[in-house]
Amino acid sequence: MAKSIFSQSEKFNPNYACRVIKIDNIRNHENADRLEIISIMGFNVITRKETFRFGDIAIYCPVESQINSDFLSLNNQFEDTELNADNKERGFFNKKGRVRAVKLREVPSEGFIFPIHWLYYWQSKLVIDNIEDYLDCDFDTINGVLFSNKYVVRSQEKSGPTTKRSKHDKKLRQFDRLVENQWKFHIDTEQLQRNIHKLNPDDIVQISSKIHGTSACIGKVLVNRKLSLKEKIAKWFGVKVQESEYGNVYSSRTVVKNRFINKDVGAGFYNVDVWGKANEILLPHLLEGMTVYCELCGYLPGSYKFIQKNYDYGCSEGEFKIIIYRITLTTPSGKTYEFPTQWVKEWCKQNGLTSVKELYYGKLKDLYPDLIEVSEHWGSNLLYRLRNEKTWNMEMDDPDCENKVPFEGIVIRKETVGIEVYKLKCFSFLGMESKANDSEEVNIEDTN
Repeated sequence: MAKSIFSQSEKFNPNYACRVIKIDNIRNHENADRLEIISIMGFNVITRKETFRFGDIAIYCPVESQINSDFLSLNNQFEDTELNADNKERGFFNKKGRVRAVKLREVPSEGFIFPIHWLYYWQSKLVIDNIEDYLDCDFDTINGVLFSNKYVVRSQEKSGPTTKRSKHDKKLRQFDRLVENQWKFHIDTEQLQRNIHKLNPDDIVQISSKIHGTSACIGKVLVNRKLSLKEKIAKWFGVKVQESEYGNVYSSRTVVKNRFINKDVGAGFYNVDVWGKANEILLPHLLEGMTVYCELCGYLPGSYKFIQKNYDYGCSEGEFKIIIYRITLTTPSGKTYEFPTQWVKEWCKQNGLTSVKELYYGKLKDLYPDLIEVSEHWGSNLLYRLRNEKTWNMEMDDPDCENKVPFEGIVIRKETVGIEVYKLKCFSFLGMESKANDSEEVNIEDTN
């Protein structure tokens, strides 16, 4: 099998990956005679009737993925006919090429499916000897060409001061404080729908509310010391010099804010360093080697602006909350140990801090005991129940916000030696996200 046909780029994101699928679930749309619903990995996608048959192999593209514009044009999939190869044909993609979360006749559609032969309109020299060899393959690149990626609204905000630095400042900025294997960002939380097969009835899990804010990582880990001239000379002569020490590091989801020895790192979104403010609060509680992973929600400090639009989480204007969901300990050798979920809760309680809201803790089979009787489809039935669990406000308003906003969803974390965690977002929340992207609202998570 030529592995290069469907492959993963360096920036591959599993939550926005396309997949080669075999269609095995088609049902009629209850409100439209000309539409059908196809289920893939727990996602429902609405298509025109008789476009696909049972056993067909196709490509699935998830919500908020951005599809290659040449592919869309050559297959006449743009709303703007001027963008299509055939100007008389009209599709439903906007000029950004986003897969949008939409409702068609009151039924949610969560993705886009197209037949394999559309790829040949895009790459006429493409040869796929046996498409079945690629079933269940997740990819973002086809034949060496990027096909899809996560759609991100590009920020117009300045990320920090633009004043000229002195030569001295530039030299300081080159001093990297990070020690290899000491600082670790939080993992990318994958979608539950794509991973439901990894859960078993006897798994002990924590199910918690998913918070719509911005991620922060705050730690006290080994960092490089800036050596004095005397120490540098001693080191040159072979004298053993202490080159590292425990120091404070903090970051957003993807950017270490105090990586360099000088503090001119830029405040980021709206020029407010909410991560630095959270760091000031949490740092006094940290032991050597400890890193706390949390969500910051409410308002940007001292501002009338929300961290995430309208999601107040009970905060007064200018205030924010720190919701802690994960804690680790990293040894000097770089080995990381996870706090179990109940340890996280207890540590937060002892330190007067807030842990993530726990909705359920225990064995999965005890959550819905009746599902064990139909164990053949236990995973898919579990997913259906979770998606419609009203006691947790799925597809309802967020009970922790005074403003009327959709509940984002839930997070399931297995109690294992390492970290294994999955997210399940409500369709009502995905629809809100899709509208925000339509209006090109900038998201703090994508700019820091």
